[in-house]
Amino acid sequence: MKKLLLIATGVILSLGSNAQSVVSSNRGKLTHFSQPSTKIVGDENSSGGLLLTTHNGDNLPSGSNSRSGLSKIKFASSWNLFSVLVSEQQALSGDYDLDLISFAHRQCWSYQTGNSGYIQSSYSTDGGSTWDTSLIIMSDDVNLCRYPSGGIYNPPGNTDKNNAFAVVAGPITDGGSTGGGVGWVGNYFGSSQLNGTNNDQQIELNANSGVFYQMMARLSFTVTSQAKAYVLGSDRDYNSTASIIPLNGLVVNTGSFNSTNNNFDWNRQKLVPAFYHDPSDGSQLFSSTGNMAFSADGMTGYIVVFGVDSLNPHPIQPLIYKTTDAGANWVYQPVFDFSTVSNITSHLVPTSGGGPTLPYFTPNCGVDLVVDYQDHLHIITDIKSAASANPDSAGWFFNDTTQNLLFDVYETSTGWDAWNIDTVHTSSVPASYSPWSYQGGIGYDSRLQASMSEDRTKIFYVWIDTDPSIDLNNLYPNIFVKGWDMAANQTTYTWNATLGTPYANDNYWIFVGDKTFQNGNFFNIPVTTTASQTAGDPGDGPVNHFFVQGIGFSTDQFYPFAVPEINKGENFAVSQNIPNPADNTTSFTINLSKPSSVKVEVTNILGEVVSTLPGTNYKSGMSNINLNVSSLSSGIYFYTVTVGNESVTKKMIVD
Repeated sequence: MKKLLLIATGVILSLGSNAQSVVSSNRGKLTHFSQPSTKIVGDENSSGGLLLTTHNGDNLPSGSNSRSGLSKIKFASSWNLFSVLVSEQQALSGDYDLDLISFAHRQCWSYQTGNSGYIQSSYSTDGGSTWDTSLIIMSDDVNLCRYPSGGIYNPPGNTDKNNAFAVVAGPITDGGSTGGGVGWVGNYFGSSQLNGTNNDQQIELNANSGVFYQMMARLSFTVTSQAKAYVLGSDRDYNSTASIIPLNGLVVNTGSFNSTNNNFDWNRQKLVPAFYHDPSDGSQLFSSTGNMAFSADGMTGYIVVFGVDSLNPHPIQPLIYKTTDAGANWVYQPVFDFSTVSNITSHLVPTSGGGPTLPYFTPNCGVDLVVDYQDHLHIITDIKSAASANPDSAGWFFNDTTQNLLFDVYETSTGWDAWNIDTVHTSSVPASYSPWSYQGGIGYDSRLQASMSEDRTKIFYVWIDTDPSIDLNNLYPNIFVKGWDMAANQTTYTWNATLGTPYANDNYWIFVGDKTFQNGNFFNIPVTTTASQTAGDPGDGPVNHFFVQGIGFSTDQFYPFAVPEINKGENFAVSQNIPNPADNTTSFTINLSKPSSVKVEVTNILGEVVSTLPGTNYKSGMSNINLNVSSLSSGIYFYTVTVGNESVTKKMIVD
């Protein structure tokens, strides 16, 4: 295994961090302006839409094209790829009462009105089949808006979509040095009713006196039932070219709905984690700039940043703030030792020299937070094996890019627990290797995100991965989905949703809606993808946004959450495949007593081998193995799992 130094957002960050405290401020000095109407006449998803060409040249028609119940619908566009850079933006949301799905993005390219800094919110009320793309919220011709996040506020009792509000936020640029400016200069906060009335555009520039300094207010946007909107920014200089850039604090932006003015009054709080400092250069040890999530009633919320606490220096792990009063006060939580969670450490390897087994939380595959029906926090992320127990080496981990272990780490009534969702088998694509080469390349990760049912008893995990037999980098991604019913303690199989469809190996820049919409016994998970309009475009040209219909699970696709135990004298155990019968893909779980090479053979009732998975190395503990049975005829088959000289055979049925 290769040992790497974890570098957050390109570098390890540094300089002094203050005490673990909350610093509040009054509302920053804002520039307000509004327009009586910001509706554009046009239809971005009409039959006369733009040429739809994905990055690797596969053509998709305007409208839907379906196989196996899956459809991609082109519904909007943006001026370039920078509308969708990070999955933590939370651009895809909606409202249950209105059965409405919303998507915040930069202005549709086909309108060519104003400039590339205009921000809009598109929405659908029929499950993504048709979209209204006419609502422009931010339209400042001087302050250029970027990287939008957004959601929907629906006043209590309202049933008319026109009376609901779309809310957006994100950073502002003046064009940078190429445009005669300095780069990132502030943030925007906007809202408008869906009919275009009560448009409110708030511009907060860091250079203005009285402004609460922050950059990149784009993370974890959420709207709660307390009539509040939240988005997370940071006190960090993104214009700096220094090799070490400090994170001086997380900035919580809270917008409270003003029913008199029909807009949001925004205020700010600053949270300052006390990060451990690397003694070699004084840099802070952290690997993310924060995520945020709230409970269904909007009272309980959490903010999580991955880092090393100065007083309890474990390898990089979640450092957590909690509120129980809708964000009025945030309290830093006691640091937990996640090495005590056996459902994590059983999948990891010991530190160097045969030391303890310690988890290392990384954002390498993406990070998301949700709060469940019991108001318990879930941290969905990739966990590696820490390389050392020494605090001075807390930024090091063992890296196996073909075994990226995805976990849901969650609170219980007595502490913490976790389960291994699945494994990403390819490496995140670095900027230098990305197909999008603009300004040195635009890299991307597995875009791991989570969505929840309305009652918050079910979590659905979504990510992208590439078949490792095609490439060990995530260059040809499919969309993978898995669900967990917490109340019933049941899980679904891992579904490769795009395998065997016209969209296989071509699903980039996904967003996952925070809300799952139930239709009868089926749970629809909103998912979008984005593709360049012109094949080979480096990333600065127009892009199209697609809504993926048909992703989700029915209630009968949840199965008891059971993994076989390893009995004394055994080296491994194998579960029954799920689903069984299977018609496309199916999966089973292996439980290894030690790291081993695992081979799988599928045979028919005549004993003929019809499929083989060559020996693949897996860590000790539980791992999921997927079988593609789409090419097999209906009938009875057997899958045989071999580890060393031992084999276990299970029967499965293919529909």
